[in-house]
Amino acid sequence: MKKILIIISSAVILGLLFLTPFLIKVQIECRSQDGECPVGTNDKLSGQAGSSSAGQISLFQAKKNISKTLKKDPMVTEFSTQFKLPNIILVNIISKKPIFAIKDRTSGKYYLTSREGIILSTVDSSSLPTVEQDGSIPNLFALNIVLGVYQMYHVLYGVISNDTLVVDMGTGFRVIFPLEGDEQVLLGSLRLIYSKIQTSNPNNYKQVDLRFANPVLI
Repeated sequence: MKKILIIISSAVILGLLFLTPFLIKVQIECRSQDGECPVGTNDKLSGQAGSSSAGQISLFQAKKNISKTLKKDPMVTEFSTQFKLPNIILVNIISKKPIFAIKDRTSGKYYLTSREGIILSTVDSSSLPTVEQDGSIPNLFALNIVLGVYQMYHVLYGVISNDTLVVDMGTGFRVIFPLEGDEQVLLGSLRLIYSKIQTSNPNNYKQVDLRFANPVLI
């Protein structure tokens, strides 16, 4: 009789352990290396994996949905899940960081873009180095040029127009870049030319065109 009770008890315990992930209803909390998860990632988890706002789902289904959702999220590099009593599943992610932004002239939307040229999210405004253009396909060359100009002079904005990149320096001086070439050479040329102009004749020139072997000053 004692053996039968032990067998039954063991079976009940094993059954509960097996069924627990299906029976426990959980809420999802998301954290990143910076604290809160990006808004886009939070929205995806809320819509597909269950959250306090979307209602509770089973632990088993939550883990399944979280994995499916985050593996497709371009903003997420790595993720892990942790169950916290009584009914919280904590999602920890390492998210990619946008480095630049693309502004689509037609829609006015800003596409936040990683260093590799992957669009991570879409927003209505941005304080990142930005290239204005038609469409949202990243031109990494132009983005890197604008980033370089920002790092040197805190100028955030460039415009792709007529197969050129135009950057207004904010002092009444305009720089015209090609859309291909050696980024470092072009940025080095700008630094040399702009420094000389600013220290000697800041009002004599309004523009430099760096598309040619010998830059053209106007």
